[in-house]
Amino acid sequence: MMKNFNIAEDTITTQITVTNGFFDGGVGTLAGSNLSTSSLSATQKSYYYNLQYNSKDHFSVSYGHIDGSGSAEENNTVEGTTQAIYKQFYNFTEPNAEKIRDGHGWSMIDGTNSTNPVSQSDVYIISSERLQMKDKLNPGTWTVTLSGSNTAGTGTSLSLTDDSKTNTDFSNAPFGPRYHIVEGTAGTVTTPYDTKTYGFFYPDAGLMVLSANALSSSLGGSGSFTQAAGGSVIDGNGLAPDTRVADAADNAWKLTRALQLGSITIRSEEQQFIYDYFCRAKTSEFNLSQNLTFWSGSTYEMRHADMVTNPQVYISEVGLFDGSGDLVAVGRLSSPINKNFSSEAIVKVRLTY
Repeated sequence: MMKNFNIAEDTITTQITVTNGFFDGGVGTLAGSNLSTSSLSATQKSYYYNLQYNSKDHFSVSYGHIDGSGSAEENNTVEGTTQAIYKQFYNFTEPNAEKIRDGHGWSMIDGTNSTNPVSQSDVYIISSERLQMKDKLNPGTWTVTLSGSNTAGTGTSLSLTDDSKTNTDFSNAPFGPRYHIVEGTAGTVTTPYDTKTYGFFYPDAGLMVLSANALSSSLGGSGSFTQAAGGSVIDGNGLAPDTRVADAADNAWKLTRALQLGSITIRSEEQQFIYDYFCRAKTSEFNLSQNLTFWSGSTYEMRHADMVTNPQVYISEVGLFDGSGDLVAVGRLSSPINKNFSSEAIVKVRLTY
């Protein structure tokens, strides 16, 4: 027997936000040493590196330059790989993407000018794996700590977060909000964006676009990649971009290494919808069974005479059908419910997705 729902009385819809650790297995905080680079071809590495945890991709790390500097090749007929990356991500994230045709890209107060935003000629990019981030990255909770050395070769680190908790003066990308990446931890800001902005955070796209200017001022590095005594610091590992047009230029690797030497705390976010259906069996309903053991003979008389005026059945399963009459969900009760003409039953079925 089937029964239609009264939408107003028999259903309740609830929307909730669920967060979970971003990394495989629901891990929320991970030392960068647990991240390994995936096996990629030389051509792929000229564009990006993939960072894996438990042999699964979690981040892609790249570097973009508005004029193509830092590429293996760039000239009047060949577009440098870094220029292709810069244009691709800028066109994707910014509503005024046509500005890049005039040589203008991301603009932010990066510390080189204390009062006015500066157009960024080059950026580092961290892109999150969609499978891990669910609907989006959870804003105001993450911390990315980059480790390396300053221009003197002294080991240091930089912790970054977004300012979504404190700053309501944010702009929007075509697909969602854009927050500032600033110095701080877990949404707590140490240096506000109007003093120094390290980049932009696009939670709905799982993207962090980082200013090469701002990063190189804190983690410039001395240009070498030599292991220091004791093994605790990579001497010279920094983020001052190599803007040569040469095969040796590999800026994406610099950020990859700074992440591996640091740590990441980050969570995914997912919007879930909960549908509660109240399946009501009134006194006059669902008192007979379609089970063949309930009936006898070719005329389908009740097998047990004492049930003719007082049938006893048990509800053990509830099925939900769509508007076309197709079964879409089945729920089994933990214990059967006795049903007869003198009783009513209400079974609440919850679907979450």
